[in-house]
Amino acid sequence: MYNSMNLEEIKKLCAQTLVWDAHAGVFPNHEIDLTLLNEWRKNSVNYVSINVGFDVMSMNQTLETLAAYRNWVLKNNDLFVLACNMGDVVIAKKEGKLAVAFDIEGMNALSGNINMLSLYHGLGVRQMLFAYNLNNKAAGGCHDTDIGLSTFGKTIVKEMNRVGIIIDCSHAGLKTTMDIMVHSTKPVVFSHSNPSTICEHQRNISDDQIKACAKTGGVIGINGMGIFLGNNDINTHRIVRHICYISELVGSEHVGIGFDYSPQLDIDVSAILATRPDFWPPGQSYDTPDIKHAGPSQIVDIAAVLTGIGFKTNEVEGILGKNFQRVASIVWQ
Repeated sequence: MYNSMNLEEIKKLCAQTLVWDAHAGVFPNHEIDLTLLNEWRKNSVNYVSINVGFDVMSMNQTLETLAAYRNWVLKNNDLFVLACNMGDVVIAKKEGKLAVAFDIEGMNALSGNINMLSLYHGLGVRQMLFAYNLNNKAAGGCHDTDIGLSTFGKTIVKEMNRVGIIIDCSHAGLKTTMDIMVHSTKPVVFSHSNPSTICEHQRNISDDQIKACAKTGGVIGINGMGIFLGNNDINTHRIVRHICYISELVGSEHVGIGFDYSPQLDIDVSAILATRPDFWPPGQSYDTPDIKHAGPSQIVDIAAVLTGIGFKTNEVEGILGKNFQRVASIVWQ
């Protein structure tokens, strides 16, 4: 039976439920003005994870960015909350604020020192990826010869489980992700990855990866970048097609949102990317002119389309945020 909710009811649903964006594509740089986070807050999003570093950056650059972002959130506590636990997220929603935590894309930020995980956790990092496209000391990247999880990588899995950082398999190679999901005792996520069956791209993930993630109790966040959705098309129906595919494969309780959305920035991102083209190899659509990004403004539309095609209210609430909330509640403890 189809859901007969009208648009006003859909808007009310989005305002009342917990909306969770598992990864924003804000380019990590200590000079960025995080006022741009208001775009999430004004579009019914209650929690967002923002990137403070990736494998292109050194450990010192990551720490510098983390310090700047953390300080900004704490200084602007009239509208934002630094989310250290699920209680912070719940309180932020009740007070009409946006809960913010940090993620790091790749293990170069450890500089070979596993003790950095506990430090990052103490500073507000609640999610980490094992690789960013290329190989590092811990794991293999999706645009590289997949070396799988190294001995160092296995110790990282154990330590992340212990301190309470969500393991994120996005950007890693196939073998690496399967190794991670075997060794983790907690649910893992793909915070911003789409099914490769719908859009063939090295950054997207296979049915086997989706099934293995669901088996851990994890969640796959749909990425809003047009080149990963297919044909640089960010139409809501295309996003929902990816949601439907994963829902049919493993259940709607294993689908969420990780838009990878980046508002207009006041830095020259193209110049930065040009310094390390190996991280974004040719033939993978990274040179697409005007790459489009779906973002928080499409939350209501996504909910409307899902309810219109027969998703139940509790399923929509799960996809919009409660599925990722479930994982965080387990891992963050």
